[in-house]
Amino acid sequence: MLGFFYYSKFQDKYLLTNDAGRFAFLSEVEFGRLINLSLSEDTPIYQELEEKGFVYSCSKEEYIRDHIHLIRDNNRYLFSGTNLFIIAVTNACNNRCVYCQANGLANARNMDKEVAEQALQRISECSAEEITIEFQGGEPLLNFPIIRYFVERARIIMPHKTVQFAIVSNLGLLNDEIIDFLKENRISISTSLDGPVELHDSNRPDSQGNGTYDNTVNGRKRLAYKGIVCGAIQTTTRKSLTRAKEIVREYVERGYEYIFLRPLSRLGAAARNWDLIGYSAEEYLVFYRRALQEIIEVNREGKKLKEYYASIFLSKMFNSRGVNYMELRSPCGAGLGQVAITANGNVYTCDEGRMMAEAGDESFLIGNVFKDSYSQWIQSSGCQAVCSASLLDTLPGCCDCVFKPYCGVCPVVNYALHGNISHVNPEKCKINKGIMSILLEYITEGDPFILDLFMRWGEEA
Repeated sequence: MLGFFYYSKFQDKYLLTNDAGRFAFLSEVEFGRLINLSLSEDTPIYQELEEKGFVYSCSKEEYIRDHIHLIRDNNRYLFSGTNLFIIAVTNACNNRCVYCQANGLANARNMDKEVAEQALQRISECSAEEITIEFQGGEPLLNFPIIRYFVERARIIMPHKTVQFAIVSNLGLLNDEIIDFLKENRISISTSLDGPVELHDSNRPDSQGNGTYDNTVNGRKRLAYKGIVCGAIQTTTRKSLTRAKEIVREYVERGYEYIFLRPLSRLGAAARNWDLIGYSAEEYLVFYRRALQEIIEVNREGKKLKEYYASIFLSKMFNSRGVNYMELRSPCGAGLGQVAITANGNVYTCDEGRMMAEAGDESFLIGNVFKDSYSQWIQSSGCQAVCSASLLDTLPGCCDCVFKPYCGVCPVVNYALHGNISHVNPEKCKINKGIMSILLEYITEGDPFILDLFMRWGEEA
């Protein structure tokens, strides 16, 4: 009997996937025999398909029992309450990045203790036993006293939860007091590094127009001296497209063990500056292919460097394990996986929803820490709308796509670009499909080194 699966022509073969995240390649002859139920059960390809759940010879009940855990694992993020709370402690910033999504340039506001206390009370109502509180801005270190207050009070208010803390910072305001606090409280920190000095400084000048590369590099060194690991995210602009190898080698030179080749989101300043810094999906994928090729070469040289976007997809492909990355979930992580709380206590479906509010659009507001409970946030019409609009099973073009088990959509970006949360952004669709296709091309080539590398990336995701 045939199990449920998706399929598509892939080069000279057919690619099959299923909701457990398993995949297989068949020749045209093998695929014809499969759909005509004439594929011999004693062939290796049949045995592979049976193991992966594409076919079965047992009863339907046994088949479901043997494979349901894989589908559950691939969607495990759905079985807990919200576990990421993004706290925008300020919308002020000392940088003026060309692609800034937060738009926090005017009417800057800092969160105060009253808002922080009420936010913690609401967060404590969440059913998740393990949560992460992530401080963002603007530049969150501009309001370091509230970060300190949040950390100290969280452990008092939520002794029954495992609470981890994270900060996203440009590192320009680090001092000994802050570094010691980060270490003492085991707060993880990440920054942005867009590549070599001239590229980074072009993308991420400070408020006076000066470069920030030295602040980033020196800040990370200060953290490392105290034993604090600092991760980094790269954002791809038009100037990045011809510099894939240099960007990868910059990360290697700086001692990073992973790189996230992140495409631009057309929000905030990135939308306003799109004609200067934007590009097509096709252009990004040429860049991504070159960068991934260089990353593989780095690993052949004996150095360790993982591409984070690839590792998310590979975890689903090889391990049937859904990584809790909000944009690659179905439904997406808005509300169910994360919420964002701003300085005035307003609560939004996600960080992107909060960024829309910074631009003056409150469409993704789902509550306020003073007026509404956590349950009211999650049961709000806004939260329900983004969940419905990001459920791939209901979206035309997504529901029957061969890449559906690995993919996801962002209703906020869809709304920003098309005025409709259910209108899937075609450029993002091309990027996701393109990255997965590049990975599968490498897999079909069968290079043992690359296969082993990809499997390790999937395990580490």
